[in-house]
Amino acid sequence: MSNQLKIFATDMDGTFLDENRAYDKSRLRDILKEFKKRNYLFCAASGRQLLALEELFDEFQDQVAFCAENGALVKYQGEILYSSILGQDKASKLVELVRQNPHMHRDVVLFSGLNGAYALQTADPQFVEFANLYYSDLKLVQSVHDIEDEILKVCVEFPPEQIRECEDWINAQMTDIRATTTGFRSIDIMSAGISKATGLSHLLTHLQSSPESLTAFGDQSNDLEMLELAGTAVAVENAIPEVLKISDKVIGHNRDAAVLTELEAILAH
Repeated sequence: MSNQLKIFATDMDGTFLDENRAYDKSRLRDILKEFKKRNYLFCAASGRQLLALEELFDEFQDQVAFCAENGALVKYQGEILYSSILGQDKASKLVELVRQNPHMHRDVVLFSGLNGAYALQTADPQFVEFANLYYSDLKLVQSVHDIEDEILKVCVEFPPEQIRECEDWINAQMTDIRATTTGFRSIDIMSAGISKATGLSHLLTHLQSSPESLTAFGDQSNDLEMLELAGTAVAVENAIPEVLKISDKVIGHNRDAAVLTELEAILAH
């Protein structure tokens, strides 16, 4: 049996998690036991904040790696390996910018930091309620400059039918940022050049490993760079066409725990 390190990085929403934003912990527990024997590593690669991912994998935190905030923050074995800080000034400028977009009808902006998530006190209550599903420790502040935290990412909500148009619009307005849709109705904005591939590259460097040792699972456009980086790219069948097109393999649907099934199949060989 080979002891060569292999990394399995998976997106969360729409890929690893089911329609209830959950997964079978007993199955993952068994998988991680085998991973330890084989020198394999599981990595949660998500647009979600680190705190939310740590809650999601509470009992497995010491056994998995985290590539959070679409690659802007990487943590493994209790150590922050990489962080890309957007900063308050740029975040404030982004708020002014997105408010000029004709599709922005409500205050639907969120700031994700190293230690928590923040929305303005003027934020739409329904947006705050929705954001609480994905972000832990969400606080309301009067202005961006009241946030006593390192801001990694700005998240903005737009109507689903205009999401790609708004993503392109934001990227055209500012060259020192990168806007990417997470699917559904939100856009994440990080520093330029940041993607899940960025974060995973830092993890691979830390582990003294290569992209060939990486298998990645995804479904949305914010997974594309990660899938292109990986030696093996795997899409769930509910993935967008762009993801299906570049993937080496297509597995089942996220609602049927296809990633867990695939990991079990890999271990069976």
